[in-house]
Formats: sequence, C-alpha cells, structure tokens
Amino acid sequence: MNTPNDNPQARLDALQAELDAVKRRDAQFRTQMIQEFLDRGERNTYLHTLHEERAALIRRQQESFADLEFLVRKLEAADARTADLEANLTATWNSLSWRLTAPFRALRKAVSPGPMPNFPREHMAPTPVEGAIFTYYLHTSPFRIYRDSTFTLKGWAWPADGNAINAVRVRIDGRGFTGRHGLEEPDVIAHHGPQPKNPRPGFEVTFETPPGRHSLSLEALVDGVGWRWMLQAPIWCEPKKP
Repeated sequence: MNTPNDNPQARLDALQAELDAVKRRDAQFRTQMIQEFLDRGERNTYLHTLHEERAALIRRQQESFADLEFLVRKLEAADARTADLEANLTATWNSLSWRLTAPFRALRKAVSPGPMPNFPREHMAPTPVEGAIFTYYLHTSPFRIYRDSTFTLKGWAWPADGNAINAVRVRIDGRGFTGRHGLEEPDVIAHHGPQPKNPRPGFEVTFETPPGRHSLSLEALVDGVGWRWMLQAPIWCEPKKP
C-alpha cells in the first residue's frame, strides 16, 4: 500500500494547490500595483492638486475662525472682569466709609489739586429674544475688524427642532437688518441630507457697521416659535483711514 507521501496523485494535488495559491498571490499583487499606480497618477493630476489646495485653504480658514472666536471669548471675559471691578468701585463710592472720608479727600484735593479719574460705563441693553440650537455655518466670518460702512454675512442654517426658518436678520445694538433667506445650498443638502422644511437653507444679511464697538446678534424667525438667536458676539468697527 502506498503512503500519502508516496502517492503521486496526492503529491500532484498538493503541487497544484500550491501553484494556485501562488497565482492568487500574484494576481493580488498585480491588482495592488495597478491600484497604486492609478492612485499615484490621480494624485499627480492638476485637478487633484487643486482639490488638495482648496481643502488646505478651508482648514486654514476654519482654524482662523476658531482663533478669532477664542480671542472674542477672552475679550468677553476681560469685559466681565471690568464690569465686576466697576461694580465694586461703585459699591465703594456708596459705602459709609467712603462718605466719612469725604472731608479728608476734599482737603487733599485742595492741597494737591488734580483731575479725578474718569471711569466710563457702557451698559448694553439685554437681548429681547431667546437663543436656540441651530445647525449653521457662516461663509463670511463676523469675527473681524470691520473697515467698511457695511458688511454682508452669508451662510446657511436650520434649527435643531426641524421647523422652518421664515426670516433671518442681524441686530446691531438692537437695530435690525432683515436679510434674504431660502437661498440654494446644494452641497450642504448633499452632505447633511434633505431638510424637508428648509430645502434651501442659505441666507445673506447686509448690515451697517458704524465706527466703534457694538453687539451683533444673528437671529432667525422660526416657524411656530418666534425669533431666536443663533450667534451673538461683540464686533469692532474701525473705518479705513483716508
């Protein structure tokens, strides 16, 4: 009786299986080489280069927006500390000890007259609308130094509750500027999916930017809810020098 090792058919079958495995590995290797060649060729195309440059620009733009937002938050925190200091100063002025020492301060002023410090007070009117959660993006960032007399804020948005947006506006220190809404944003819909009540989520609002510091509020009129703000931030306007 022949053992498996002495069986010619068994050896032939084993060799054939090994040959088939080699052929499969060779085919897989060739496929990978072709795919790598195609990938390298596509990466070297001018169109792909433009796509990479565009993606890099978008990343840098988003990073700059994040930096500016961080700066604004830091300035807001500084303003809050300033307001606390002014409140403490006012409390000191109204305290009994301050009133009791008034004659000594008057005497000192008479002996060494000098200007009293002037502490400006800026009280911003409270926002008359409530905030809400929106999915939104701004093509033109509001976090900037405004140089011109007007600025156009462009973007897209829809509320998290799925209701329709009936109007969009920007308020600067309480003064409203109504914008256009219902603009086409096909790339946004393709990425996020259909929005039944906001099939065209784009908007743009042009508002005046007078010199100085102001409070900006981007707001949307949500169907069945009313006006809700999606973004609030201080802005700074410095006209171009002639």
